[in-house]
Amino acid sequence: MTENGSTNGSDSGSPLTKEEVDAIHETWALVWSDKKNNGIEFFVKFFTHFPEAQDKFKDFKGLSIEEVRAHKKLRAHALSVFYAIKSYIDHLDDLETLTELIRKNARNHVDRKVGGKEVKWLVPPFVELLEEKTNGKVTELHKTAWTKVFDVIASISDEEIEKAK
Repeated sequence: MTENGSTNGSDSGSPLTKEEVDAIHETWALVWSDKKNNGIEFFVKFFTHFPEAQDKFKDFKGLSIEEVRAHKKLRAHALSVFYAIKSYIDHLDDLETLTELIRKNARNHVDRKVGGKEVKWLVPPFVELLEEKTNGKVTELHKTAWTKVFDVIASISDEEIEKAK
């Protein structure tokens, strides 16, 4: 992802190589094909890995993981998150637009005190979901690529939290 829109990885400003972008598109297609169910499963994994994250959602605080799984607001939020991720994936070739999409989402989370640390919490459950959807064929390339994407989101989220202080 470079400012001129290329993703060949030859520009030192590009966080992703072409191979990493391809790996993201390959795995995202599997997740996106059943976005509602995969979004729910992702959040169940997320709250299982990081139970303290569940408390950031007032509607889910104190509920069992099965109650959360069945909650209509989880379905809606899971879809919203997956649509946001899709918008990022769709703009990996346009760094300026990608950055603004992430900034907008990050600003929406400032009041909830969701910053870089919490964004990085998303990596283990997301990789676990990818492992399931690929029948265990997630490679180091996939993991590295997705970690880089979440690192960029985390960094911009931290910038927005600092601006809000």
